[in-house]
Amino acid sequence: MQPLSPAELAPAFSLPNITTLDDAAPLPFSALQQRADSAFATLAGLNGVNPILLLNGFAGLDVEELVQDLVKRHANHADLFDLCYAENLHHPQKPIWLRLKAGTGIEFCELVGQLLELSSRHLEAEHIVERILKKQERDEKVADYLSSLARHVAAGGGFSHPVLINLMVHRHDHSIPIVHARQFTPEQLFGAIHFQTEQGSVFSHHHLLEPGLIHQANGGYLIVPIEELLEQPSLWFRLKNALATRRVEWSRPGEMAAFYFQPEPPPLDVHLILVGDRLAVAELHLLDRELDTLAFLRADIIPEWDAVADLPSYLGYLSHLRHKHRLRNMDAGAVARLCRYGSRITEHQHRLSLVEGQLVAMMQLADVIAAREHSELVTERHLRLAQEEQDQRLNFLVEQSDLGVRDGQYLIQTQGREVGQINGLSVIQIAGHPYDFGEPVRLTATVHLGDGDVADIERKADLAGHIHAKAMMIIHGYLANLFGAEHPSPLSANLVFEQSYHEIDGDSAALAGLCALLSALAREPIYQHFAITGAVDQFGNVLPVGGVNEKIEGFYRLCRLQGLTGEQGVLIPASNRLQLNLSDEVAEAVAEGRFHIHPVARVEDAIALLMGCEAGKVDDPYTLFGRIRERLDDLNGHNMESGFWRRLWRR
Repeated sequence: MQPLSPAELAPAFSLPNITTLDDAAPLPFSALQQRADSAFATLAGLNGVNPILLLNGFAGLDVEELVQDLVKRHANHADLFDLCYAENLHHPQKPIWLRLKAGTGIEFCELVGQLLELSSRHLEAEHIVERILKKQERDEKVADYLSSLARHVAAGGGFSHPVLINLMVHRHDHSIPIVHARQFTPEQLFGAIHFQTEQGSVFSHHHLLEPGLIHQANGGYLIVPIEELLEQPSLWFRLKNALATRRVEWSRPGEMAAFYFQPEPPPLDVHLILVGDRLAVAELHLLDRELDTLAFLRADIIPEWDAVADLPSYLGYLSHLRHKHRLRNMDAGAVARLCRYGSRITEHQHRLSLVEGQLVAMMQLADVIAAREHSELVTERHLRLAQEEQDQRLNFLVEQSDLGVRDGQYLIQTQGREVGQINGLSVIQIAGHPYDFGEPVRLTATVHLGDGDVADIERKADLAGHIHAKAMMIIHGYLANLFGAEHPSPLSANLVFEQSYHEIDGDSAALAGLCALLSALAREPIYQHFAITGAVDQFGNVLPVGGVNEKIEGFYRLCRLQGLTGEQGVLIPASNRLQLNLSDEVAEAVAEGRFHIHPVARVEDAIALLMGCEAGKVDDPYTLFGRIRERLDDLNGHNMESGFWRRLWRR
């Protein structure tokens, strides 16, 4: 079975005819989000009251930029207005709101001040009233307020505050407001009523009302992270009520809840955009079963791009990120290297990451190195150095793992042959550490007379998760189907991950465990210069696994520590070929013939490489499967005579 060539170990991108990244026209993130674009086009056409759009996002997403771009492209929701509060002339403890034409709030306050001054001096003020009403398109509520004000002044009535109008929201232009709510309290979201104490008396008035984010977003778009609502579930239900009633109830301090001051709830006309990953959306749905009905308009924000279908658009996105964050231009080699980095994030040779946070982080690191060298362009070498420096800063845990191998405390072989022993591959994930890394693990299998059961020591010791337990059962199903279809197996087995002291999960060690068991059953040694990863089904098909790059690099690191012989290599599922994106060091070792990567599609393929013999068929005694079947029949007493003559013939 031929190992993979160096060209198959990493993606190769055919860049268009560019010399630098600036040759690609900048393309914003929104241009690569067709699903979200469609959702905003639909949102703009909805006639419903206060509609909700739910975006399934991911970490590192610039939601505000995405929404701004799509609003500019599609929005026709432009019912903007200024909002002010005035003293209620009939009931000072119930201030009223006045909805003003957008951008006229400051002039309205000035004209009302002039009106008050003229009225208090019993001078003619009809022209000011007419001017206000004309400006406000003869709004009925404004007209009623001006009429009440005139009567109140004429009757010699007083005021609780010398300034009659509190202009809370003023639109300086006609741009649609887009407000991103971050780490908010109830008061910051819904507005707050402040109180004052004077000579032991507690009071409030319309100038002590502070607008919230929802007031600022009125007439436009309010972006709310779902995680914030999960932290304060009551806010979601309060927000939902505000959308349904089209009014915003005011927040007040808990200690003032009994104090009677009740401003009139202002009107609400907003498009709510909820943003969160799928887990957050699921938690909110558990909190409120009406979520699907309320947020019927939903869209996925895709975190990756198809490099085969449209690579130029991705380069335009990278160019956009460069200009957005004011970084140095890149040459063609650096662009190709950055694309390879983006592909590594997605774990697919044909896919490229759109996660801005991760891409910009690497671009910034390379930019620092280029600045250090006084280079106007970021080159491929700068990007490579950035990756190496970042890896060196974060590889302390890897070095500690390697130290156990150097000191002989971690027993694992990369040479020779052993029965019932195999090198598996695992990925270590540590909370608080940004990188996963590969670490080989030694699996051993032993057999003994019993009832045919495969004892998984990890599971019995409560050190295995549910997926691992399922994988072990699949192994048992495969062996039972292959060797126990007619007679029960008289051999039981023990399978264990040696020197493993933490919980493990996943099915990627299933192929390694199965091969170790087959080796023990057939008494056939396994080459220790190989490591293997892969899941299996009950029919012997090898299934893909995750973290294949980290696993390969982990075993290569071990072989390098113990000495490369030119025979060592890794067996991976053939279906994992497109996930390969290996480091330069591993790719160079493969190119020089010092390390090998073999794809396998069936258990029989793995046996041929690991044990150097043919798996064959159970009815052929000269193959591995046949020898196992013969051994089981001998122990069961079903094959004594034929077994005697066969052994005699071999002599």
